[in-house]
Amino acid sequence: MAKDPSKTEKATPRRRQKAKEEGQVLKSQDIPISASLLVVFLFLLFYIPFAYKKLYEYFSYIFAHPLDLMISKNHLTLMDTIKVMSQLILPPFLALFLVGFISNVAQFGFLFTFKPLTPKLDKLNPVSGLQKLISLKTLFELFKNLLKLVAATIVAYYLVKTLLSDVFRFSFTDVNQDGYILIKYSLIMILGFAILSIPVSVIDFFFRKYEYEENLKMSKHEVKEEQKLYEGNPQIKSAIRKKQREMSLSRMMAEVAKADVVITNPTHYAVALKYEREKMHAPKVVAKGKDKLALRIKEIAKENRVFIEENPPLARSLYQNCEVGDFIPENLYQAIAKILAKIYKRKNH
Repeated sequence: MAKDPSKTEKATPRRRQKAKEEGQVLKSQDIPISASLLVVFLFLLFYIPFAYKKLYEYFSYIFAHPLDLMISKNHLTLMDTIKVMSQLILPPFLALFLVGFISNVAQFGFLFTFKPLTPKLDKLNPVSGLQKLISLKTLFELFKNLLKLVAATIVAYYLVKTLLSDVFRFSFTDVNQDGYILIKYSLIMILGFAILSIPVSVIDFFFRKYEYEENLKMSKHEVKEEQKLYEGNPQIKSAIRKKQREMSLSRMMAEVAKADVVITNPTHYAVALKYEREKMHAPKVVAKGKDKLALRIKEIAKENRVFIEENPPLARSLYQNCEVGDFIPENLYQAIAKILAKIYKRKNH
């Protein structure tokens, strides 16, 4: 359990992923047991007739062909025995393996790690070992085992009580009927344990879930440190963004010197345009600014002898409808074309 009172925050996705990589997963050992008991019952219910038929055929053959038991043919008999026993033993073992695998994967998904096997020195600490003896987990395990014992006692009592009446009749019944009775009560016993194990496994699962969540809880400081580690320190991120803005602004100002025209609203807006007939289908916005930045764009334009056109409505429209790198919209083609024509005319003179 999370003994530190400062750990009040739910685990973050990264904390959960790290715990899973270390082998700390939400897992109830009783769920696979309940599932196995139910599967064994259902499997045997349909499997026993098949197994009975196989064994009957095998022993009928052996007793009908006693010469096959001769030393010279022992290897053939052995191979037949191995074949029959494989057909009888492998299916139930395979069924148990699959149900165990599926019931575990359903709880925590696929996981392959050796980290839980790594020796930890804190496990050798006698103080922590003593604390575990009186922990909530130990008390729960005691309660759960007592519950299992009570369930097993109830099933065994009623089973034995019912079975005793049939046992005394074994001397008056044939072998087949005796076998049927034993198989019937064995199946009833397995089903009884399976049914009674379901509530135990449900209780165990929710306790494990509670325990798992408590162990993963984090303090507010740990959450902040994780955010800094994975998302970056806010101050560093702010400094990076500031540096990026400065570099972007520097690149934009460098493009002003290469522009063909800067269209301005005398004091508020400035938009620099560039047009290369062979490469562009329309003029492109290479820089734009408002207020102080607009004044700076105008200064750079004057320093580099870039044509400045004062046209407040056009400057405002370009600033509001275009971003740096955009081509001007079609509805402004005619207005910009007149300005560019004026510029080319002056250059030719």
